[in-house]
Amino acid sequence: MRRRSSPPLAESTLPLADRTRLLLDNSVWQRMPRPKVRAAVEALLAQVSPLDVLICPPVAAEVGFSARDGKGHDRVRQALAEFPDCEKHPGTSLVLDIQNRLWKGGLLRAVGATDTEIAAYAIANGATVVHYDADFEHVAKVWPDFRHRWVMPRGSVD
Repeated sequence: MRRRSSPPLAESTLPLADRTRLLLDNSVWQRMPRPKVRAAVEALLAQVSPLDVLICPPVAAEVGFSARDGKGHDRVRQALAEFPDCEKHPGTSLVLDIQNRLWKGGLLRAVGATDTEIAAYAIANGATVVHYDADFEHVAKVWPDFRHRWVMPRGSVD
């Protein structure tokens, strides 16, 4: 997916609270070849600054792991390099706080460790996780400030 050209400086310097930041989960990246998913992602990207579509290490590792060979991995690296890294890295405490709330809510095993880390990155960076994965709904049940959205309605893609 090609990124749009950089936004005017004023757009990229808005205070974090006034900006929409997105973090695309691997569940979206893997469905990107489907035309309706690609169209939905492109529509989202058209609404935000290119500087506010973020990547984080757990998503990069998942997408990279999905490559079928070295050349495919090179393509993944090139594609992900178009997106800025999350500026803030969540501490161990935040990840464990999310897990603790999941435990106490009877949902720990409902959310994988990597998705817990991705949620922590989103929380730390004020980003909305765009996904096609029910794990993030479980995080939202125990962490009310966590923002997420399905890229397409649940059950409409697979």
